[in-house]
Amino acid sequence: MNAQTMAPEDELEPIWLLNQYRAAEVHGAGAIMRLGRLADGLELQRDLSRHLRDEAVHAWLWTKAITDLGGQIMEVDEPYQTMLAGHFGIPRTLDEMLALTLVSERRGVAQYEEHLDVQDIAAPIRRTLRGILKDEQWHVAYINDELERRARTDPGVQTILDRAMVADEKAMEELEGLQAERSAAHAPAGQAGPGKAPS
Repeated sequence: MNAQTMAPEDELEPIWLLNQYRAAEVHGAGAIMRLGRLADGLELQRDLSRHLRDEAVHAWLWTKAITDLGGQIMEVDEPYQTMLAGHFGIPRTLDEMLALTLVSERRGVAQYEEHLDVQDIAAPIRRTLRGILKDEQWHVAYINDELERRARTDPGVQTILDRAMVADEKAMEELEGLQAERSAAHAPAGQAGPGKAPS
C-alpha cells in the first residue's frame, strides 16, 4: 500500500484506522495516570509509570506514521476505550480499572498482531506495529499477574474481569459496526463489505 498512489477514498481507511490506534494510546495514557493515583503498592506504581511512558511514546509513533503517510491527525469522537467504559459503567475501584485496562491491552495486542500479518502494508505502519507490540505484550503480562495476585485473596476480582470481557465484546461489536458503515460509505454501490475494527 502506497499513500502516494492510493485514491482518496482508499486512503481514508488506513488513516482513519491509524487515528483510531493513536486515539486509543492517548486515551490509554489518561487511564494509566488515573490508575497510578490508585496504585496500592510500590511494584504496581513502578509498572504503571513505565506503562504511562509507553502509551505516550506509542501515541507519538502513530502520529509520526500518520504524517509520514501524508495523513492528517483526526479527532476520534469515541475511541474503543470510551465504548468499553460505556458498556462496563464508570470504573470506581482499582480492580475495575485494572480489569478494563487488561481487556483493552489484550484487544490492542490482537489487533496489532493481525494488522502486522497483512502482507501489503506501508513501511511506516509495519515499523510502528513492530516497535509497539513488545511493549503491549508486557502490559498484558504485568496487569494479568497483578489481577491474578488480587484474585487469590478476593474472589470478586474474577467477577469484575468477567464483566470487563463482556463489555469488550459489546464495544467491539459497536466499533465494527461503525467501521462497516464507513467502508460502505466509501465503497462503490453494491460492493461494501464488513470492515475490520481496530482496538
